[in-house]
Amino acid sequence: MNPAVTTNTAAHFVVAPDPAAGVRNRLFVMLPGTGGIPRFYREIARTGAARGYHAVGLTYPNDVAVGDLCAASADPDCAGKVRREILTGLDYSPLVVVDRDGSIIGRLEDLIRHLNLTYPSEGWGQLLFSGDLNWSRVTVAGHSQGSGHAAYLGKLHLLDRVVMLSGPSDLGTSPTTPALWPGVPGLTPADRHYGFTHLDDDLVPFGLVSTNWSLLGLAPFGPVTSVDDATAPYGSSHRLITRAPPNPNPIGPTPSPRHASPVVDAFTPLDAQGAPLYRPVWIYLAFP
Repeated sequence: MNPAVTTNTAAHFVVAPDPAAGVRNRLFVMLPGTGGIPRFYREIARTGAARGYHAVGLTYPNDVAVGDLCAASADPDCAGKVRREILTGLDYSPLVVVDRDGSIIGRLEDLIRHLNLTYPSEGWGQLLFSGDLNWSRVTVAGHSQGSGHAAYLGKLHLLDRVVMLSGPSDLGTSPTTPALWPGVPGLTPADRHYGFTHLDDDLVPFGLVSTNWSLLGLAPFGPVTSVDDATAPYGSSHRLITRAPPNPNPIGPTPSPRHASPVVDAFTPLDAQGAPLYRPVWIYLAFP
């Protein structure tokens, strides 16, 4: 296991695959929520590494929520334009200033090239094709704000999977108007998209998440299904929910523990052995 690696002046959490699991030559990328850092999400990255995935938690410009940035905008595609600039570093929105080196795609590409040069024996080069990231080998997961970036990235590239945790929560120009971008066709098919959220999320209402999941095309792949007292494959549904209480003894406070609980280490409930309760869910969603 590597320590955190620094590149593009930002610290990322990096875990090489467990050789005992058989290296899959697949990359798992975790995008934090607003204000979050990769070290809040170490358990899901370690779960991927234990399944043979190369895994990284990526920093990116996430200081302000997309919804807050677009709250006063009259542009019905405000959220989509903000996300596209954060992803690509191209100038799509006046509300953010992100260049290529600061963008999600730029940081990820540079990180994998850096890891390939620095740790050549760990197989990071298998994730590159002619020096560029082989997106078809990449599963991108995101929490909260990160869930929307993961889904939008699936429109720009053909990904192995898209995993949305506690989101997306984007709106159009009013609380009753859906965002435009989830309904726009993309390169990653709908059957590679998965979502998981707490039904009583204390920050993002389930109805809003459900609307975005439907716009992204998840409805044909099974009904909304609870993981509580259930086992994988959860009826093969792509829309999973929980009502399990968050960890009652978290490390540090948060105003939204149920919003955090599906994936944030400090708030994810633990099973009787002290392991993350949702580890089987993460495996189903991201590491088949």
